[in-house]
Amino acid sequence: MASSSSAPGSSSNVQQGEAPAYEIKGKTMALEEWDLKIQSESPVDFDSLAAHNCDVGKFYEKQGLGSYFNLLNRPTYQMLVRHFWVRASIYDRQAAKIEEDEKVLLNPELKGKRPAEGEHEAGIAKPKDSPWNAIVNRTLYNKVKDCAYSDMNAKTKIMLKIQNDNLLPKGGGNDQPSLEHKILLHFVIKGVEANVPRYIFRHMVHQLRESQQNKRCWVPYGRLLSEIFYQGGIIDLLKEAQIFTDEQLGTVRGKIINGETLRSMYLIDAKDLKKLPTDLKPSDAKSAFIPNFPPICKQDPLDVQMNYIKGHFERTKEKISLKDVPDQMYGGALPVAKSRKSKSKPLSKEEYLEEEEAGKKPSKRSRKGIKVEVAAPQPKKSKAKSEAEGHQKQGFHQKRNHHQKLHLIRIFKLKIQTSCFSIQSYLRRTKN
Repeated sequence: MASSSSAPGSSSNVQQGEAPAYEIKGKTMALEEWDLKIQSESPVDFDSLAAHNCDVGKFYEKQGLGSYFNLLNRPTYQMLVRHFWVRASIYDRQAAKIEEDEKVLLNPELKGKRPAEGEHEAGIAKPKDSPWNAIVNRTLYNKVKDCAYSDMNAKTKIMLKIQNDNLLPKGGGNDQPSLEHKILLHFVIKGVEANVPRYIFRHMVHQLRESQQNKRCWVPYGRLLSEIFYQGGIIDLLKEAQIFTDEQLGTVRGKIINGETLRSMYLIDAKDLKKLPTDLKPSDAKSAFIPNFPPICKQDPLDVQMNYIKGHFERTKEKISLKDVPDQMYGGALPVAKSRKSKSKPLSKEEYLEEEEAGKKPSKRSRKGIKVEVAAPQPKKSKAKSEAEGHQKQGFHQKRNHHQKLHLIRIFKLKIQTSCFSIQSYLRRTKN
């Protein structure tokens, strides 16, 4: 059985009458969290594609993937994916058999109740010599030899993009698909029912091994993993904590594949692009991690802040202090994840840790507004007293941020280890 779960060394020692004691799981690779590049799947607006003579939704409906594509237009929590990926483990058949025997010894009723098995090996041994080449080339390129991306028709090109973004993500370009990618696309085009969850699971495990053995920093299925975290209750626990923002969690959404995508791929002319009232709207999920914040921030002019505070008090008799106004606005439309082709500079350790802190510093305009607020004369303080207060304030913020991180890690690891979710089982439920 191949699955990513808690490490063999981390266990829950349940004693009668006592709560389980959990151990924080260690890393399983040399890569650090800030080294990783998280891929967020792309929602697909099949109605928009159909309106541009590219009706491909029926192919995926026949594969039973309608509910899978519906969940793609939701947030990806990049920071949670980073924490998970560097600590994920892979169990092959032998390791799974040992673990199964141990559980049967503790509970004989489990004997014979084996979980679903899977292969951890991915790919085809000798792709160049495989008889599949002639079959899939005829389907994708309408020829057997000397095949090129330009030989594909528009529908095949957009279906290859959908597959590369959502089903078997790859870190490179679209124009050189592997034989495994070609075979799956062949099945979809021909209407042959394929075990797509198995394909996805094998691909995820293969990419995890690449990260562990070859230090590959690219991480696929960020949206799918985020959905599993949500189903496992992790997101709800973070909302209850009320100390984390979307910015701290690296919350993004995928870029929608629609008629505009066809235009950018030069599959239709710009004059033929249609905007429909039924176009799929980007995920507008707002932050629920810090609720009840006022709709102002310190980046607003000071008079705007003051007028809102005054009006709020007149309506609710609830006082809001200027110091309680957030540095920046929370919520709003989520940012779009960068494409896999973008040559973005990798995060440094300092940048990554800074993203986990309370947020960005106030803008110059914000700092200017704050100066107006404190413009009243203040008694001078001695240099020693000012430095002591500065150190005390700095120590308070460092302690608060440290507790935030510890709280997040405890929530995240505890829920991962207690949920014991199976990605393969979840994918099967999604398909059904």
